[in-house]
Amino acid sequence: MSITTPLSFAELLRRHRHAARMTLEQLAEASGVSARTLSDMERGRSKGPQHRTVTALAEALALGEVDRERLIDQARDGRLRDHWTRPTGLCELPRSVDDFTGRAAELAWTNDVIHAGDTPGAASVALLTGAAGLGKTTLAVRAAHALRPHFPDGVFFVDLFGMFPQPLAVDDAFTRLLRALGAADRHMPHDTLARASLYRSLLRERRVLVVLDNAGSEEQIRPLLPGGGRSRVLATSRRLLAGLEGVHRLSLGPLPPAEAAELLTGILGERGSSDGGAAITELARLCGGLPLAVRIVGNRLVSRPGWQAADLVNRLMDEERRLDQLRAGDLKIATAFALSYEQLAVPARRVFRRLALVPGRDFDASCAAVLGGISIEDAWEALDELVDLGLLHDSTSGRYRFHDLVRLFARARLHEEDDAADRDALTVTMSSFWAGTGADRQYSSRRS
Repeated sequence: MSITTPLSFAELLRRHRHAARMTLEQLAEASGVSARTLSDMERGRSKGPQHRTVTALAEALALGEVDRERLIDQARDGRLRDHWTRPTGLCELPRSVDDFTGRAAELAWTNDVIHAGDTPGAASVALLTGAAGLGKTTLAVRAAHALRPHFPDGVFFVDLFGMFPQPLAVDDAFTRLLRALGAADRHMPHDTLARASLYRSLLRERRVLVVLDNAGSEEQIRPLLPGGGRSRVLATSRRLLAGLEGVHRLSLGPLPPAEAAELLTGILGERGSSDGGAAITELARLCGGLPLAVRIVGNRLVSRPGWQAADLVNRLMDEERRLDQLRAGDLKIATAFALSYEQLAVPARRVFRRLALVPGRDFDASCAAVLGGISIEDAWEALDELVDLGLLHDSTSGRYRFHDLVRLFARARLHEEDDAADRDALTVTMSSFWAGTGADRQYSSRRS
């Protein structure tokens, strides 16, 4: 049995005009539709004319009820196809790196959260947060590629540039996503609220995964979250975005030493076997488990075949030069930290720089207040800001600490932005504070 393909709107219109023995000019005069427009319709250039145009043509052609409804239906289907046929290549996922290593638990969490969203009432947003250099984007892209088969209507990626001086405006994000979802520019609502409503309605009707990378604030990302349905969002941010409600959260930490060494070995590929295992392990340790730092070290070694891993270890052992050595082409660990630093208010920047003078591994708010020359309340606010951006880690005991590489960055900023006299005065202040509180004895005890 053969299957008959339904006639298109163009074929139907041409067949009805011929049956009525009318020329294009005669049908144009009878219907009030221009001959040029009629020609575009019959050639398939206009696949879905407006309803009032089609009804005018049906009346001019004296169509019966069945033929009239069929012509109207084909025009409506043509409008829908014209309106929502998704162009390819818009908001496409970046490639996933071949040497991706580790993060098995985090990938499993992402998979579980995205699929748990099928449960009525469950959150439809998975949020990955963490400091610069932890590989949030790499992880999100890896997870999205793995999840692609479960989202037949598309997987879209938008970089919100949240840490840059000019983040992507919400309206521009809507424009990109609506185009990816198939909205033609001529049908794009001009009003932001209307775009938001259309975006949410499309996500509700489809099964789409949207990756929103590098969100800078709740205000930037909240309008882009789905309002319901089977679509999901996987978002990343350096900030905690504590104001977002009803989302699943995962805070990334550094790679464990074994996974960091494995990542470096994978980046080195064939040449990895020629470098000593001890040197690889030490390089991973000096990178502090930050995937970006490990990537930089690996790329430097791969691009310099004459170098040995042990030679780079010797360079990185010098703390004064370590940050300068952690660069490869346009990848530079200090640049990643600087994007977060530039987000800070002036008091928080000052506290951040001066905390590099603390000799111990951790400190509290009173120490930050003394170094910053501010009240304890203002110190708490500054420390909260630093924790929010991943420049400090806090604990339940009320103490704070740097990542080793971030501490080196803070020290570099201190030398760049505070003159020698100020640094000397701060060192005296810090020594007096520690002596007065007995903190120097606590520090000696911890070290022993």
